[in-house]
Amino acid sequence: MAIQETIQTTRQDPAIEAYRLGLLGDVQGYVRNQILGQNVQRLRGRVNPATGQNYTDQEIVAQLGTVATGEEGEEGYVAASGPTLEQVQGISSEDMFSAPDYEVAGLSSGEQRAVDLAKSGIGSYQDYLDRGGAALGTATDTSAMGIGALAGTGQQYDPSRTQGDIYGAMDSMRGTTGRFDPQGVGAFMNPYEDAAVQQAMRDVSQAGEERRTGIGAAATAASALGGSRQAVENAKLSRDILREQGRVASGMRQAGYESAAARAQDAFERQQGRGQTAASQLGSLGLSAGAFGSESLENALRRQQQQASTYGSLASGLGQLGVQQGGLGEIQSGLTSQDLQNLMATGGMQRGVNQASLDARRLSDLQAYTQPMQQYGFLSDIYSGVPTGSSVLTAASAPQVSPFQTAAGLGIAGLGAASGAQRAGLF
Repeated sequence: MAIQETIQTTRQDPAIEAYRLGLLGDVQGYVRNQILGQNVQRLRGRVNPATGQNYTDQEIVAQLGTVATGEEGEEGYVAASGPTLEQVQGISSEDMFSAPDYEVAGLSSGEQRAVDLAKSGIGSYQDYLDRGGAALGTATDTSAMGIGALAGTGQQYDPSRTQGDIYGAMDSMRGTTGRFDPQGVGAFMNPYEDAAVQQAMRDVSQAGEERRTGIGAAATAASALGGSRQAVENAKLSRDILREQGRVASGMRQAGYESAAARAQDAFERQQGRGQTAASQLGSLGLSAGAFGSESLENALRRQQQQASTYGSLASGLGQLGVQQGGLGEIQSGLTSQDLQNLMATGGMQRGVNQASLDARRLSDLQAYTQPMQQYGFLSDIYSGVPTGSSVLTAASAPQVSPFQTAAGLGIAGLGAASGAQRAGLF
């Protein structure tokens, strides 16, 4: 059984076919130019391993091109291909050969300041805490000093020394009530008494001798010299001389003894009086010293109590100061946190505006980049006799869609036309 195959070819007007083929050539040239621009810009930012420097335009031409293989005119000959130096030099870094990249706005000045403030503010409260802790430590030490000072205020006055002074005065007073001892009178005797007595004896003897001479003269005058009467007179005179010498000597010695005894008695009495006065004064001084010591101790204890009270007040004040200094650190931390929140809020608003500006610029660049594709698609629709596709450009404040999805959403019909041409065997 024979199988019959029928091939039906539908052709449009030759003029339309020519336009369509021209459009396809333009699209191919456009795509090749875009790919060439992308490769040139990519290589210009790279380092040639052979030279260690960035690729030059001549090196880019050699990198992107291929050399001819075979002999021209012979079978298997492949001509050289690739861009020319003029083409590479005509591509600048400002030319757009691909969809613009998404850009993310960096930290605003307010946010950067908040970051810097947060970094510098870490542990800034520690100094206040350290000062507060030091103040509390000083308060503890001061309180301990006050307790130590107060602990010594319970002692009492020791009267033992005062009692010793008073008892000593009493013993001294008892020593002033004894009797006078006459054995010590000799110490008060006149050391010249013996000389005075001897002189008085000589005076009496001399006076007697003078009288004896008168008796002799009287006897001579009476012619009785050497008689019994003269002898009686001389014997009586001798007895008178001895009696007078004895009377004078005993009188002088009695007077001397009585004078010495009186002086000794007076000295004894004065000594006893001085002893009593000294004992009385010693007792009074002891009482005064006791009173002074007791009062001094009371005053010292009172001052010590006042000092302990002062230490307590200082410790309380230092403790409150330490707590307040620690509170300042907490307040500073809270204020810093509030500043950070304000800076982040205002900086976030500023960054939002910057991001919107970047998105708007990218949208404008994307529109300029896709405009040739839209025009090629518009022509392709006309040549195909189909309704012109609509394109809508949308922008978002945050990059969520890939460039390929965005390009597809723009309705670039030129690429669809190229695909149809490929299926038709045009290229």
